[in-house]
Amino acid sequence: MQKFKIAIRSFLMPLALLGVVGFALSSCSDDDTPMPPAPENIVQVAMGANQFSTLVAAVQRAGLVDALSAAGPFTVFAPTNQAFTEAGITDITAIPVEQLRDILLYHVVSGQILATQLTTGSVPTLLTDANLEFMVGADITINGNVGVVTPNIEASNGVIHAINNVLMPPAEETNTIADIVMGNENFSTLLAAVMETGLTGNLANAEGEFTVFAPTNAAFERFLTDNGLTAEALLASPNLLQILSYHVIPGLVPSSAVEAGRVNSLSELPFYVSIDTEDNVWINGNAKVEQVDVMADNGIIHIIDYVITPPSQSIAEIAVAFSQAAQPQFTQLVGALTRANLVDAVSGDSDDNLTVFAPTDQAFQALYDALQVDGYEDISVELLTSVLTYHVVPGRAFSYDLREGAELPTLSGDNILSVNLADLEINSSGLIEGLLNIHAVNGVIHVIDEVLLPPAPQE
Repeated sequence: MQKFKIAIRSFLMPLALLGVVGFALSSCSDDDTPMPPAPENIVQVAMGANQFSTLVAAVQRAGLVDALSAAGPFTVFAPTNQAFTEAGITDITAIPVEQLRDILLYHVVSGQILATQLTTGSVPTLLTDANLEFMVGADITINGNVGVVTPNIEASNGVIHAINNVLMPPAEETNTIADIVMGNENFSTLLAAVMETGLTGNLANAEGEFTVFAPTNAAFERFLTDNGLTAEALLASPNLLQILSYHVIPGLVPSSAVEAGRVNSLSELPFYVSIDTEDNVWINGNAKVEQVDVMADNGIIHIIDYVITPPSQSIAEIAVAFSQAAQPQFTQLVGALTRANLVDAVSGDSDDNLTVFAPTDQAFQALYDALQVDGYEDISVELLTSVLTYHVVPGRAFSYDLREGAELPTLSGDNILSVNLADLEINSSGLIEGLLNIHAVNGVIHVIDEVLLPPAPQE
């Protein structure tokens, strides 16, 4: 009997198990099969991985969270935190948002591309007109030196491949004023000065519009020699920014639009353009334009052969400084101006425009001998005033503005001066070639070798 019960139990047990299994199978129809949780999108996957915390911060700062959470699909080549460090990017907030956005879009490819589907060649990115270059072999290399370290991190809207460096978009091809200066070895001194003053950003701004009168290295050499300076001293000068800005005009001025006269520079100080009889362009009487219309994306360069500097003294101050030099000059002119009470007349600012033909001390001595007097003190104030004002033209005329046979009005009544360029003379007085175009705030000085006497009044 006992053996019979055991046999029945052994027979029923498999039937019972089959019944349980059958119940389970019958209660789990196709529609009710449990599914794994849906994968997270690319942003969510990155947020859940410590190695992408810098990338996530960058995506948030660039305002790309919604774009990379969209349906896609996308393939993201995701720099790890270490990759950002390797690239020298330690502070995401230091990168302008627009630039950061471009960098990130350069890491994203449209479509889902698994590592096994990558092939050697170019793949366009979401950054317009920017491709990634792949070399696929035993390893995957991007742009020649960036490697995939963890491929195929799945997301609901694409796939992530972790990479070991940051992919930088190709620099946009530009031809700004800064690009031209940096690319020409004849501008190395100018480049050093521009970098020292921080003007590089202005001249590299493709949205700007500037006209630059650019001195060559040889121009700087001449300027430094004439002023007893070294390049180091010039670069350390507190006036360096003003000097460089003095060479720049806001806006576009091609050579066809250059005219003689006053020009307001970026430094807010004026310089003066002259055009000589052969149509050469000069600035402040001592810098010649050697090459015109070098075109840039953000302006125009005219190349000059000397450094121009804004004047800092009036005609009167320059004359006094000469009279007090180790080898004095203009001592008689300064004394005569003082006696005639004309110092203030030649002490104005840039709104005044005077040209003074300044006789040397030797020229005054010749006058004293002709008049048989000891000095200007022995000449009447009335005559001295008439003589001195005859040397002053009410206009700023550099030597290159003078024309053969021109008649120049003076401050001495209706008396005029005649120009004789062929013999380099004003009336019968010779212009001293090495002492022309001495630029003052209120005008220009030309040194002459004879005192000019106005014609006797008609009776």
